[in-house]
Amino acid sequence: MKRIVILGAGPAGLGVAWRLSVLGHSATVLEREEAVGGMGKTLKVGQYKVDYGPHTFHVRPTKESEAIIESIRPFFGDNPHVLIRGTRVFLQGKYYVYPLELLQVLTGVSPALSARIIYDYVRATVGSFLRPPQKEHSFEEWGVRNLGRTLYDLCFGIYSARVWGLPTSQISSKQAQRVAKLNLKNIILRTLGIKADPVTYFAKYLYPQEGISVLFENMAESVRSHGSQVLLQSPVKRLIRNGERIERVVYERDGREIEAPCDAVLSTVPLPVLAKMFDPPLPQPVQDSAARLRYRSLVLVYVVLDRERLADWHWVYLLDEHFRCNRISEQKNVGPSMVPLKQTVLCVEISCFKGDEIWTGSDEELFDIVWRDLSKLGHDLKKSELSSYFVRRIDTAYPVYELDFEEYLIPALEGLHKVRNLFTLGRHGLFLNNSMDDNVLLGAQLAEYIDRQGCDSGAWLGQMLEHMNLRFQGK
Repeated sequence: MKRIVILGAGPAGLGVAWRLSVLGHSATVLEREEAVGGMGKTLKVGQYKVDYGPHTFHVRPTKESEAIIESIRPFFGDNPHVLIRGTRVFLQGKYYVYPLELLQVLTGVSPALSARIIYDYVRATVGSFLRPPQKEHSFEEWGVRNLGRTLYDLCFGIYSARVWGLPTSQISSKQAQRVAKLNLKNIILRTLGIKADPVTYFAKYLYPQEGISVLFENMAESVRSHGSQVLLQSPVKRLIRNGERIERVVYERDGREIEAPCDAVLSTVPLPVLAKMFDPPLPQPVQDSAARLRYRSLVLVYVVLDRERLADWHWVYLLDEHFRCNRISEQKNVGPSMVPLKQTVLCVEISCFKGDEIWTGSDEELFDIVWRDLSKLGHDLKKSELSSYFVRRIDTAYPVYELDFEEYLIPALEGLHKVRNLFTLGRHGLFLNNSMDDNVLLGAQLAEYIDRQGCDSGAWLGQMLEHMNLRFQGK
């Protein structure tokens, strides 16, 4: 039996803790917040429950996805909802299904714009064919080459610049990992029903009846039932190391510091934070590399309306340049029983950097931004329908893939993993924009690795770098 300390009780942390405890190892999960789930938790406000941003568990038609869902399905509670994907984009006053279906776009926009989309794609394709192959360095280069300038700007360029707070010429082409299959060729094949990539074009979600927190609360309860611990409001203070191994984790609980001896540490915390936790400190170049990695923050504005429902989508992306908000989700459409019958709750996301004018804005200022954007959607919203609103903030929501970010990421990961019994995983631990299902699966795989091969992280890092490289290629 190995003694494993896990930093963070989000999807990856609980995924690895659950599987380790089932395999007979001792897991201690340390979470600074008062609830499990990380960014995948549910808030209770008055008579309604809302997720901390839109979160559903993707059901992909792959063997790995089917296996992990089979294993954790009991944690979703009784009769979980199986939702048919209801993602939309809002462009030039109209809603479109996402992933994009070409005929809907071409017939939805003006004939002149439709002709420009086709012309730009043909021009880009012919140009790529005639020129020698070259590496796409920026997200903009990837988009123009694969979609043509017009469709790229309409559906990705303007939106991505707003989300990441950078011109897309300064965003790495590796940001395309989540949309790499959305080149025009595959959009056409998808429209004709010839090809549907299971990673990009999955059609179903799994969702607990009373909110996504149910999944993670039940996973935490399973960890405890196997004799391990999930400790809330227990922030990690220091990782005490002796040479290349961590011997003890110091955390705070009920106002006092406690030391936990360990055979290994599994971290899901942001890499810049992790790099500063060691005693004695890690070499300065490792800390400096980690510090260069940036995260995008989110402000979530929840709007409660005295209206039974606004629309039928689960969430919608706002693509036009005049919007300031990124995405809107409607809680009732994924969990009907979570909101009173005659009301609905919208979660509206605004991306920012921690400390900027959006992050520090008052609730009133943020609501005004949100209301202006909601009023542009054509649902005849009236201020008289507004019941209330409230704001939540997430300081490290998404890794930012700036140009050449690998020059800092790889040295940071390699330097951290010279501590041989340290493993990093999850969105923050690998600086990888994973979905919830990816992270639960990754946690379970790490538990199997430790059970088979022990607490040396050298081979694990190699596997993760290979995995990340494939992801960055859109595979």
